[in-house]
Amino acid sequence: MPIVRTILLLLLMNITLSIFAQEDTHSKKEIEEVLIELDSVIAQKKHYQTLRQMRADSLEQIVNSCHVDDYVDKCKELYRALSYYDGRQALNALQRIQNTEDYVSDPNLQAWVKLNASITYGIMGLYHKADNLAASISPSILSKKEQLHYYQTRQHNYEKIAEYMADIRIVTDEEKQMVALYDSIISHLPDGNEKDIATANKEVYLNHPENAIQMLEEKYPKTAGTDRCRMSMVLAFASKQMNHNLDYIYYLAKTSVCNLKNGNTTYEALPHLVHALYDEGDIEHAYAYLMCTMEDANAYPSRRLALDVSKYFPVINTAYIAHQKNLARSERMKHNLLIITFILLALALVVVFFLGWRQKNMAKERKRANQLQKALDRAAMADRIKTVFIQNMRHEIRTPLNAIMGFAQLMSNDLSDEERDLYNGYIQESNDQLLSTLDDIIDVSNMEVGTFNFHFEEMDIDELCQSYIENNKSLLQPGVELVYDPQEKGMTFCSDKNRIGQVLHNLISNACKNTISGKITLTVAHYIDREKLQFVVTDTGTGVPPEKAEVIFEHFEKIDHYSPGLGLGLYVCRLIARALGGDIYLDTTYTNGARFVFTVPNYIPSSEDEEEKHLELLEIEA
Repeated sequence: MPIVRTILLLLLMNITLSIFAQEDTHSKKEIEEVLIELDSVIAQKKHYQTLRQMRADSLEQIVNSCHVDDYVDKCKELYRALSYYDGRQALNALQRIQNTEDYVSDPNLQAWVKLNASITYGIMGLYHKADNLAASISPSILSKKEQLHYYQTRQHNYEKIAEYMADIRIVTDEEKQMVALYDSIISHLPDGNEKDIATANKEVYLNHPENAIQMLEEKYPKTAGTDRCRMSMVLAFASKQMNHNLDYIYYLAKTSVCNLKNGNTTYEALPHLVHALYDEGDIEHAYAYLMCTMEDANAYPSRRLALDVSKYFPVINTAYIAHQKNLARSERMKHNLLIITFILLALALVVVFFLGWRQKNMAKERKRANQLQKALDRAAMADRIKTVFIQNMRHEIRTPLNAIMGFAQLMSNDLSDEERDLYNGYIQESNDQLLSTLDDIIDVSNMEVGTFNFHFEEMDIDELCQSYIENNKSLLQPGVELVYDPQEKGMTFCSDKNRIGQVLHNLISNACKNTISGKITLTVAHYIDREKLQFVVTDTGTGVPPEKAEVIFEHFEKIDHYSPGLGLGLYVCRLIARALGGDIYLDTTYTNGARFVFTVPNYIPSSEDEEEKHLELLEIEA
């Protein structure tokens, strides 16, 4: 039996602990998150209030300058803008309406003004004055919506008066009247959030908070705006009645966030949040929110707000000062500990710094030695390149010059017409070779220093290719065929005609020199959605070894060092191709000779180019 009793006692304790653990559905982490959001909103509070004040100032100007027929409507708009922002200004807007002839002659307008004045007095904490003013209104002349506000105002004012007179204990007769007011409010509301909120508020008033929580808990996450704010307030007071302190704080913070975002400075929930946080021991937040309520206490001279502030300020302020002193003492201890740690670290850092400085100097010396070695290697390589270049250039320039000089001397002798034509041909061929070599050297020099210019124009591709096919036929070996095979006829393209021709001439002439039998083919096709043009020169000659596919595009590089030329042709071709936005490469998959692929994009002139071209045409016309 003792064992059974012990087991039952343990079970009872577990059940009790689980019940207490489930009391608060919101964790401290959720409360921290919503308090962080509230801090952010309070930091922007002046922004929200500035927007409200700007709206009120704008309406004030409209009221002062509007037509007589619109005066009352504009004053109503001004009141609505000020109703939850500044009590004095709101009452002043209602006073303006009372001073009009329409107010004297229109009972409905009189009821509207009294009802809203009653609401404003209630917000200011003047509940007797608010209720007396509301009691002078006949609900029958109000619209259905205004009747709802009427009953809500009477309920709120009567509840507050009863709290003061009965020390927050409602007697039976007053309770019946409050229930009747709640029933009147609920009967005027259609099914929806407002009716649910009013019903839940009634359950809280009748000390049935569990019914209110069950009614609103499911709908709360799906609701937004003003309804969500009002639900938060009802859930907060229901949680308080059930001693769910964390839920009480959570919903009060949510309500405060909503109120401040709407520019509402009546602080319906914030004073309660101050009390709850102080009771929970969160002194910093309680003090910060208390200061927030004090900043705007004059905007609505609410007696209730003044009582809340005056009641808690001395206690919270004293606790906050003591809290700050403890924080300062803790900071001093941390500061002293930090200084001691810093001294020890400084000693360690001095040792580390010395070792690091020594290591760094050694690394610098090694780096300097490596840089000097690399510089020496580069200088040696440059010297070798220069020597090779000078040797090649001397040979390539001297050979055609000797030929020109030799045949020129022979031309001074008596020669037949046939011999003279032959010698002229040799001289012209040597001259062309010399000019080609000099042009390659000049092009390389210009492109490497960035002074190479392009001239873009619309061109006929067929005409361009046919011209270079014809010009190079004289270089063909006997029995070799040179053909042009475009993908389509009549293609046009915008680019530098001369530079593209220079590349084509180099590729075709190289193919002619290295092909002793078979065929050389020039093909042209559009590439990548017709945005680029692709030239392909294919031959059946000696070909290029795959390992030299990239080497041949470098300067002073040739497959055969005994062949004529400086080794600049393909280097110049790649410089031109890449300067135009394209590229050139050797197709290593082709093994029956050599195949070079040259791609170039279609040039689209910019607006600056069009303007420059237009100015050139105007100058030509002038």
